[in-house]
Amino acid sequence: MARPRRFAPTRESLRSPLPVLRPVSRDSVQDRIYAELSDALICGRLQGGQTLQIRDLAEAFQTSVMPVREALRRLVAEGALESATQRPVRVPHLSIQRLDDIHRARLLVEGYAAERAALCADDHLLAALSKADDEFSRALETGDVDAELQANQRFHFSLYEAAQSPTLLSMIRSLWLQSGPYVRVAVAHHSPALGAPRTLHHHGLMQALANRDAQAARRELEADLDWAWRLMQGKVAP
Repeated sequence: MARPRRFAPTRESLRSPLPVLRPVSRDSVQDRIYAELSDALICGRLQGGQTLQIRDLAEAFQTSVMPVREALRRLVAEGALESATQRPVRVPHLSIQRLDDIHRARLLVEGYAAERAALCADDHLLAALSKADDEFSRALETGDVDAELQANQRFHFSLYEAAQSPTLLSMIRSLWLQSGPYVRVAVAHHSPALGAPRTLHHHGLMQALANRDAQAARRELEADLDWAWRLMQGKVAP
């Protein structure tokens, strides 16, 4: 059987209308493209309504159109992107009702994951969360929204991975893929005058985990999600 084709690394800078993307280099080309597009969605570097042309993406990733097409199909199947006959793939426009539905699902699934993580929290998890929260705080101080969202993702997924449930993790990732472009809207419209600091519930969550208090961990996680949801309301079309 022929060995899978691997994409050769390159040091050349991307010359593309999609600067948020990086060339893929190892493992399955399709998997790497999928991972890169997923990260761009979760961190809101792709916006609601933005179209994704396969040939433009292939140029950005410096690969052929086939692995790009397959990666897009996976994301369409997960509801993160949408596609129609004779139209390019695009990031969906989500109504406030749809986002509310996603938010309610996140409260249920991510809240349960926080409970599970609290029951088996250890020093390794707390150290990972503390490191991600420090990066989050530094990004806040410098106004680096990309770094802030990436650090927030690392914080939350370190927690969810500690729940030791691949099924939960898959569900959570799907919900983040769908809501990521709109979470960025919330972050961009935040100001200190709007209430509690963004790090408040991260700190409360770490304390709950240190105490192995599952109910407190869930409350802090839900409060963190509610904070972002309140900011999104009024910023998204009904």
